[in-house]
Amino acid sequence: MRIPCQRDQRFKHLAPAPGTPSKFPLLAGVVFFQSLLLSAPVQAEEYKAQVVSVTDGDSLLVSRDRNSEKVILYGVDCPELKQEFGSEARKFTVDSCFGKTITIKPHGTDPRGRVIADVTLSDGTDLNQELVRKGLAWWSDKYAPSDKTLKNLHQSAKSAKLGLWATANPVPPWIFRNGQKSVTATIKPSKP
Repeated sequence: MRIPCQRDQRFKHLAPAPGTPSKFPLLAGVVFFQSLLLSAPVQAEEYKAQVVSVTDGDSLLVSRDRNSEKVILYGVDCPELKQEFGSEARKFTVDSCFGKTITIKPHGTDPRGRVIADVTLSDGTDLNQELVRKGLAWWSDKYAPSDKTLKNLHQSAKSAKLGLWATANPVPPWIFRNGQKSVTATIKPSKP
């Protein structure tokens, strides 16, 4: 036997009258539709930040509005520091932007919360593209498959045997890190 309590009586007015359809499915539908609109991929606006640390060739720590955030370069993958050309890639990035103000154009974040972005140096040079142009990074066809500029720079550097392409069999960093197993990751779109 159910004994009514005071709480049941307070919310009685919210229940539909017997034989009246509930408004809940309509409300749930509206909320669901709004959540789809709000979660649609939207490109965040670019912003300026100062580089306070360079972890490796394609990873930066930047400071913006007294907060720091990790930035991973979009569409490129530099050799790890323990690989051939890993130190050279890091040195190039340090020389290019350490202690300087850069422009960050975010594409989103990775599962660890790092900002995935194109980085433009103060002189207008695209850091992502320069690393690939000089043979200090691979174009990531998995994460930036439609970036024709990176693809062309990658092919040109490889043909000219620049940087890491001068070695007989350069090992891609994703294989160096994980072996031959398949690696998956996602980039969550930025919100303005």
